Amino acid sequence: MSREASEQHKANGNKLFAEKRFEEAIKEYTSAIIKDSSVPVYYTNRALCYLKLEKYDQVISDCRRAIELDPNIVKGYYLLGQALTENKQHTEALNKLKIGYELAIQQKVKYKWEDDEAIRLEKESELLRYVKGLVEKERNESLNNEMDEEAIDTINYKANERLREVENVFVQSRENATRREIPDAYLDKISFNIMHDPVFTPDGITYERQSLLDHFKRNGYFDPITRKPCKEDNLVPNLSLREAIEDFLKDNGWAADY
Repeated sequence: MSREASEQHKANGNKLFAEKRFEEAIKEYTSAIIKDSSVPVYYTNRALCYLKLEKYDQVISDCRRAIELDPNIVKGYYLLGQALTENKQHTEALNKLKIGYELAIQQKVKYKWEDDEAIRLEKESELLRYVKGLVEKERNESLNNEMDEEAIDTINYKANERLREVENVFVQSRENATRREIPDAYLDKISFNIMHDPVFTPDGITYERQSLLDHFKRNGYFDPITRKPCKEDNLVPNLSLREAIEDFLKDNGWAADY
């Protein structure tokens, strides 16, 4: 019962967060923590609200607790790194962000669109079963009390043909049978989002331009990974990668929300 109640508070908090009612969302996440203090997501969700309100000490506290509960929680390291950066604790911030990035690569972190994919595939499976069930129901109703063998063969033939047609509709695209993936090379190494304006640093590492500009503003003029000097004037557009990403998005519109 305690877990059910805490999950309800979390759901309430998520709804309030989506409405940008961060103070109220914090109260809901706090209630969830009071009822069950062993769930790291409650802390990271509350930390994100604190981050929106620029209460960085609270972000740091919640993220440290989440990491204690789950040393592999990527979101905890990512939010902790952001808060430490805002508090000018740059060395530790970089360390936490690197840990989060490495964990993200190892875990192939699930993003919201991946959850949506699972739901999409399940719904398609349910729909296929439903439609096939209708065909079988129609077959059985037609066969009911039918004694003529030729008529029975005709009914079965038509039903089987209809089932094959239904199957073909659902399998004509490989997207209906497999999960869609975004190539790792298309993802920004700072935000983990798909890039729209990829640029090279002098060290040959590609980032999303805006992510780097935000990094320069917060942390100083250096490459986030190599830590070597780097300024906006040093950035070179990665045109071939940008074209590849644009082509990918044309055929995979779902990825724009990644």
